[in-house]
Amino acid sequence: MKHTMGAFMAAVLTVAASAAPQAKETVTVGVIEGLSGPPAIADFGESYLQGLKMALKQHNTPDAKTDIALIVYDDEANPQRAVSLAQRLIQRDNVSLVIGTVSSGNVMAFAPVLQAAKVPLIAGPSVATNITTDFIGQKPSYIFRCSMVDKYQVDKMLDYAVKNFQRIGVLASTTGYGTYAVKSVRDGLAARGTKPVDVESVAPGVSDLTPQMLRLKEAGAQYVLNFDESFELIYRPMAKIDYRPVVAGNWGLSSMKVLEIVGAKDIEGTIMGQALDLNSPKAQAFDAAARKEYGAAYRWPVVAALGFDAGQIAFAAVDKAGADRDAIRDALEHVDGIRTVTNTPAAPFSATRHECLAPNDVFLGVWKDGRVVKL
Repeated sequence: MKHTMGAFMAAVLTVAASAAPQAKETVTVGVIEGLSGPPAIADFGESYLQGLKMALKQHNTPDAKTDIALIVYDDEANPQRAVSLAQRLIQRDNVSLVIGTVSSGNVMAFAPVLQAAKVPLIAGPSVATNITTDFIGQKPSYIFRCSMVDKYQVDKMLDYAVKNFQRIGVLASTTGYGTYAVKSVRDGLAARGTKPVDVESVAPGVSDLTPQMLRLKEAGAQYVLNFDESFELIYRPMAKIDYRPVVAGNWGLSSMKVLEIVGAKDIEGTIMGQALDLNSPKAQAFDAAARKEYGAAYRWPVVAALGFDAGQIAFAAVDKAGADRDAIRDALEHVDGIRTVTNTPAAPFSATRHECLAPNDVFLGVWKDGRVVKL
């Protein structure tokens, strides 16, 4: 009788256990972003993080297979700190995946650390062309990205330039970013059978670009490619020297912070790379949701949207793979069915492509009546 009762109780407990809700696995994802330091850096970092948090809120529902927790660190736009934080996420926090950061130099500093530790990285919103290509030949590569790619937007701007303007000028900082941009522009224009009429340099800390703009005016530059990290400085001398070329540059020129500083009248007609068409219903829905979620703190639709898509991709891979880093890496290459907001495809990655955007997913945007629309 005792044996029979014991068997009965065991059966009851087994049924009860199978009927009870199963505890979900909690997976920790590390985020490194530039959230302080130069205003442009913080603008990028905060906006991308806003998108990630919206994706997390969408994911962490009763239907999700995993609960995901974010550990967020500010790298302060400092490469040494960025490397230290990556090591901390690997060794102390034991994260399964890392997302970030703004500065391409910071990403290139810690990407080898993550690759060696076999921890998947989704880089963003950094844009340097070689972030994934430096690693794609390693089998397997743990380095992915969901962001703009510098070469893609520069190519679009140069195609537009040679088709529409006779005289093209360049204004660039003397930093590594500006130097690389000038080389890309010179090489790109040479491949298109032309060259810039003038190239002007801006040293760090310089805030008055009147001399550079006067020289561009004297050279007759109708279209000026702006690769100075202080995006707004190019506009300040224009009224004073009566010179208003068409300004084009990287996607940083689409920041609503730049709009606020420069003003809708002066920024009108400015061109930049984009991957979010605010005329599309899905982009408008995201934009409205983000404005409701963050209010005045929301200011950069394309960066926030790419952060949102990066989060969707990352969390879908985690839901499929759990906390195992190798399994997440493999899952990232096979994620499909993502309802993206940007031009990122539903199946963003593959074994040979670790960029969420392809060249044809990037287009030119233009400031028109206080908002960025497709050119």
